[in-house]
Amino acid sequence: MIGNKKISALILAAGSSSRFGEDKLCLDLCGRPLLTYPVRAFSECPEVDEVILVLPPHQLENGKGMFSHDDSVRLVAGGKSRPYSSLNGIQAATGDVVLIHDGARPFITGEVIGRCAHAAVEYGAAAAGVKAADTIKLCDEQGVVRQTTNRPTTWQVQTPQCFDRRLILEAYAKTNMEDPSITDDCMIAEGQGIDVHLIESDKNNIKVTVREDIVLAEAIAQQRGWGKKSLHTITAIGQDSHRMGNRGSMVLGGVDFPEYPALEANSDGDVVLHALTNAVSGISGRNVLGARADEMCRCGITDSRAYLAEALSDLKNTVITHVSFTIECKTPHLSGKIEEMKKSIGELLGLSAQQVGITATTGEGLTAFGRGEGISVFCIVTAEKEGWN
Repeated sequence: MIGNKKISALILAAGSSSRFGEDKLCLDLCGRPLLTYPVRAFSECPEVDEVILVLPPHQLENGKGMFSHDDSVRLVAGGKSRPYSSLNGIQAATGDVVLIHDGARPFITGEVIGRCAHAAVEYGAAAAGVKAADTIKLCDEQGVVRQTTNRPTTWQVQTPQCFDRRLILEAYAKTNMEDPSITDDCMIAEGQGIDVHLIESDKNNIKVTVREDIVLAEAIAQQRGWGKKSLHTITAIGQDSHRMGNRGSMVLGGVDFPEYPALEANSDGDVVLHALTNAVSGISGRNVLGARADEMCRCGITDSRAYLAEALSDLKNTVITHVSFTIECKTPHLSGKIEEMKKSIGELLGLSAQQVGITATTGEGLTAFGRGEGISVFCIVTAEKEGWN
């Protein structure tokens, strides 16, 4: 928001990438798809209120998966050409001002976005650009020079190109959308007599068009530190509880307690591993006990170690560094088995026993668990996830 003006960002990614030879927007750039960089830049810009990503219709499902974690991004289907795709995005926007950006420009900065947005609010039309460093010559179709531009007033126009939404919609309504010479939104505005103010941008705000551009893009990304791996500490909590049962023998943390009946459950009732599985699911985001364990039970898999293994398989580039349990129960008495449980859990996670903490309490008998009606377990998992800046 700028003043009382709502700002909508449109990221155009509906092209065919024909000059590149494959879908360049899904191309890996320092560990992430190229398209995610401009989306993040606009999502994190304080002036921007909504982000609309314009994709080919057949890529909408892939886009939902790629940006499922970001509620600020809305997907819109593109059209048969750039003008139609841009218009689809403008019509879907709810802002007073629209910032239209090429999805193939991953290096746009929040500072440039902000200045362009403010200029659009002030003037009605603005675009990012850089002053030409080289002498620019206009040629005919045979390559013969017909005019040399005045270098101090010659600019290379980039994106975002920013407009009062009502103004640019009116310009589109008066434009021949089938005109093949239209290559950007500034041309739409210029064709209807709208003055577009150019705003000094960054020479690194390049557009990845052909394969040779990737070499330069990777160099810029590494210069910005995007290619450096980093470790992020993640903490998740898991909980589970079961009633006392009257069958088999109890299992806690993968350790048998043969003198006690198993807890009530469809599985072996290992409430310690269930709490751990829930905590691991808190890191991955997939609820294994709710989504997968029942199905495994129906197939005859009742060993809770299998549920934990299923949850661990979801962890990508993530290493668990410590786990801690608090067990509330009256029976069994755990003190004599805690070291064995720590060793068992450590082996399941690839940790030493020193990286597993277990405490037990009766809670002064204030709950059903402390009175011996069941067992409740809380588990905290600490992990390090490897990512890219």
